[in-house]
Amino acid sequence: MIPSRSPARRPGYLIFNSSGPAKYAKAAHKSHFHPFAALFRDSQRVWIAVSDVGFFAMIAALVWASRVWGFGNVCLYYGVPYLIVNAHLVLITFLQHTDTYVPHYREAEFTWLRGALCTVDRSYGWLLDAAFHHITDTHVAHHLFSHMPWYHAEEATAAMKDMLGPFYLKDDTPIPAAAYRAWSQCRFVEDTGDVLFLQSPAAARKSQ
Repeated sequence: MIPSRSPARRPGYLIFNSSGPAKYAKAAHKSHFHPFAALFRDSQRVWIAVSDVGFFAMIAALVWASRVWGFGNVCLYYGVPYLIVNAHLVLITFLQHTDTYVPHYREAEFTWLRGALCTVDRSYGWLLDAAFHHITDTHVAHHLFSHMPWYHAEEATAAMKDMLGPFYLKDDTPIPAAAYRAWSQCRFVEDTGDVLFLQSPAAARKSQ
């Protein structure tokens, strides 16, 4: 049984490509911070280096701010908002791609379009949807047209619903209930099969 990737494992994924694509397992460099990692195209390498400079400059700035204003103040004014933003990021990303009805395809059945449609539109209420520039309730459109400006996402979503029909996934389950369902019932996929759905250990025992 192959476990699903949890948000808690993402630092390992970024640094070591832990649980990332198997094709990079034997690559000499596979960190998302390494400009010459096998993950990137040649045209992207300079931007990885620029991103690294920004990342470590921010670390240095936080160290400097802690020395000037105190570690506690930095935690209060930077650390707490940072945790709140990332809590929303992890929750939204998790629920956009994880539920019992979201299919997962192995290579024999995978196509770009099938992969792009493996996401769910969820509303967090009009206020949060607007604050998040509708990445929450128009995420299917984002997958299909990733370079489209966010301010056209609602228009595109309305236009494509009928065209996609049953392949358009939208869930109106309240967010706390959806989060609990995804956390409790989406633990792994089976080792065999080409079209798979996440399930819980209890569901697996019942099917045996």
